Amino acid sequence: MKIRKAVRTFLIKDNKIIVTKYKTEKNKDYYDIPGGKIEDNESSAEASIREFKEETGIDIISQKNKGNVIIEYPDMIFDFDIYIVEEYNGAPGDFDENYSMWIDIENLLNETKKFPSIEILRYLKSDDVRLKIWCNYEHNILKIER
Repeated sequence: MKIRKAVRTFLIKDNKIIVTKYKTEKNKDYYDIPGGKIEDNESSAEASIREFKEETGIDIISQKNKGNVIIEYPDMIFDFDIYIVEEYNGAPGDFDENYSMWIDIENLLNETKKFPSIEILRYLKSDDVRLKIWCNYEHNILKIER
């Protein structure tokens, strides 16, 4: 099974979070946490800063590693290092494939079109987040293990 090493970065303020919402046909209108693949010769912290800027337009000044989450699909495993932004500069932007925005956390958790990475929000209060999430091709969560 293919494993993709990646990051997800959470920027939370006043019970709101920065998310991306996809415009492309494949994932149209799905919400996700900003992040992406760790490139060769790049640390996960560097990937977090780069991907967050690419997907939101926001510069991360400081961040903290919060742990690791494995999300397993029937044919693919995503191995995510999780970061939380402590200081930042900028505002969410609009891009070709997605736009980024602030959204109320409770509203986001109740959305139907969301990727499993959104579920990590429920566990971020822990100093060391360690989760494994199984889901199907439709992004529905089948099981979570701590």
